[in-house]
Amino acid sequence: MTPAPTAAGSPTPRRIEPRHAIALLFAVSFCALAFEVALTRVCSAVLLYHVSFAVVSLAVLGVGLGGFLAYLATGRAPARVTSVVTAALLAISPGILLALFVLLRLPFAAHWPLLLFLTLPPFAAVGAVQALLMRALAQRASAIYAADLAGGAVGAAAAAFGIDRLGGPVNWALLLALAVAAVAAGWAMWSARTVRARFVGAGLCALAFAAVVAQGATRWLDVRYELAPQKLVAQMLQRGPHGVPRLLPELQRWDATSRVDVLELRSPRGVQRLVFIDGETPTAMLAPDARAPGAAALAVDAALPALPYRLLAPRRVLAIGSGGGYDVVVAKRFGAEHVDAVELNAGVLDVVGRAREFTGDVYRQPGVQLHHAEGRQFVESAAPATYDFVSLVLAQSLAGNLREYALSENYLYTREAFSSYVDALRPGGAVVLLVNDDILLLRLFTTAWDVLAERGQNAPECLVALASRQESPYDRLLLVGERPFTATVLAALAAAVAERGYEPMHLPPATPGAAGQQQPRPSDVQLQPATDDRPFVFNLQDGMPPALVLLLASATVLLAGAWGALGYYTRARRADAALAPAVYFVCLGLGFLMLEVLVLQKSILVVGHPTLNLSLVLCTFLLAAGSGSAVSARFSTQHALRLVLLLLIPILGLVVRGLDVLHDRAVGWSLAARCAGVVLVVSPCAFLMGMPFPLGIRLLPRALADFIPWFWGLNGVASILGSALVVACVLEAGFRVATLLPILVYLLAAAATLRFQAGSGANVSEGKEAIGLGASVLDSGGPPG
Repeated sequence: MTPAPTAAGSPTPRRIEPRHAIALLFAVSFCALAFEVALTRVCSAVLLYHVSFAVVSLAVLGVGLGGFLAYLATGRAPARVTSVVTAALLAISPGILLALFVLLRLPFAAHWPLLLFLTLPPFAAVGAVQALLMRALAQRASAIYAADLAGGAVGAAAAAFGIDRLGGPVNWALLLALAVAAVAAGWAMWSARTVRARFVGAGLCALAFAAVVAQGATRWLDVRYELAPQKLVAQMLQRGPHGVPRLLPELQRWDATSRVDVLELRSPRGVQRLVFIDGETPTAMLAPDARAPGAAALAVDAALPALPYRLLAPRRVLAIGSGGGYDVVVAKRFGAEHVDAVELNAGVLDVVGRAREFTGDVYRQPGVQLHHAEGRQFVESAAPATYDFVSLVLAQSLAGNLREYALSENYLYTREAFSSYVDALRPGGAVVLLVNDDILLLRLFTTAWDVLAERGQNAPECLVALASRQESPYDRLLLVGERPFTATVLAALAAAVAERGYEPMHLPPATPGAAGQQQPRPSDVQLQPATDDRPFVFNLQDGMPPALVLLLASATVLLAGAWGALGYYTRARRADAALAPAVYFVCLGLGFLMLEVLVLQKSILVVGHPTLNLSLVLCTFLLAAGSGSAVSARFSTQHALRLVLLLLIPILGLVVRGLDVLHDRAVGWSLAARCAGVVLVVSPCAFLMGMPFPLGIRLLPRALADFIPWFWGLNGVASILGSALVVACVLEAGFRVATLLPILVYLLAAAATLRFQAGSGANVSEGKEAIGLGASVLDSGGPPG
């Protein structure tokens, strides 16, 4: 059926039912979250790992900016809503392609902070669609917000599955670009006023399809490490005096967890292989007759990691973060009868399994049992006094590269983790740690000292700290005895130090020739033990990390600018009426992300698997909040809104504590049971957190309805500031104190509702008329009657 022409001669858009707008919002939010997850994986592979956190902030920033742009494009002219929604939809797919091109084809050596902002357009377009649909159907805000959250939850869950099945985030993102182009084309054909928009939609479908075909035929968007020289793998791919390096494409794997590459170095001393995770954190893959990695050309049993085995001859060994199998090889060389090898990254295990002709099937040796698990979860579920050695050889994960940013937790090295390791030791056993940084070694030394002192041991007699400057990357050793070392062990230690030229950082006082080689307990603030309440082990500097300071400053400036612009646009006649709602929506943005970040940080202790934990928490928050939003449609008064906020405040204080209790109780539970526990703890709070936003939208005065996109933008920008503020608070004061922040923010939101204009709920009593008005904006593009 051809739409009837208007008086101006242009066709009127076809009537759009509210359910169609809700379905559209679900699809757009699905694509936004699915692309955001893919983008974090791409940035982890081609940029420094911490940039993946920046991408999340940029995505939220883009959504907020989309709200501001939507207001500027429509103002008080509802007739333009449909055309702006159509334009924003048509911009998402090319925005996705632009972001991929920027990240994977442009060199990032000096300009990546600027180029990264070119990833904003697709998220700004999504934010514009969301904000305008919220404005058009303000009295359906509960259903609109529920669709937004549900679409995001399904998108986040589908991303991990899609990235795994399609061979990486690039293929998944290209498929999303094609899907959203098809959605935009369908919307343009259904509701656009002009034939031009329909042709643009069809052209975008053709462009996205061509990108998918080109990737399958030429791999034009594959990672090229020469464009990212800051990556360690790129640096090691440079030809050097020790041989010719090359990547082995047949052993490459890219999934929702990481990108795994194998670098092979052929030199006169033999063939060496290193396994890289996201271009960083190499772990050695040893051939049966291989030398130890590094420039020293030592035999495996003569290198520094072998020293504890020569001294103590363990029989039962737990190797945490076994990676390419280096510590398994060393343990078996020295006669260990049983080795439990624990590795979290399935990609590493996959490539090691496919390289059996090189490694000799390191994980299928007699006496070796491989476990795909998180190390701390595994050791806490083990029976006490089970092992002679608990070994962590560079078990730092990617967080080891975040020393200057400290935006990632690592629960392997907290005081509580050390206590669990010592509990797992047999009498006379030891914890073995190898790291590649002097300051980190001193911090772990302090942590071990305090744990031993709490157990009544003379800590200086139980600790050995050495460095071997000619070996790399396994060049700094910390040996933590369950009790003081025997005279026989100390004599052998002194002989090894003299023979190998090790640099002692601390030797037990009874070690022969060890006079003056005792390290006192460090008192520097940055060297004090990390705890589960403040787990930022790699925060080894005074003050805030520069990246966090920049994020705080940028979000604050942007929020202040948006606030000032709101005052300008509302003018004097509506400034007072707009102030309280603006404060309210800013507080909701701050509080929601604050609690989400806190839960993400704490639940990793319960779940263990970082990628699974991220998907689980995001889906739980979004689905539970979406359900709360849907239920909030039954409420229609300011009293109900304040009651929800006041009920939410005490529950906020219980969530983090509940996760701590769950961690203590869940030792030995199956993974499925631990995940279910996290869902049960988080869901009630997230359910209530989904209600205040749509209730606030529905209670806005009619005079402020056209400012809904602006309030949407304020909420989005405040979310960035909220995440940065809570991380800063955890760094300085810990989780328990940081939990107070969302409580205070929601208290302020409740106070702001007291200043909502009297009679602002009048729209609710006219619900049927308001819903019809919202539909008319989408149906005809005309102003309200």
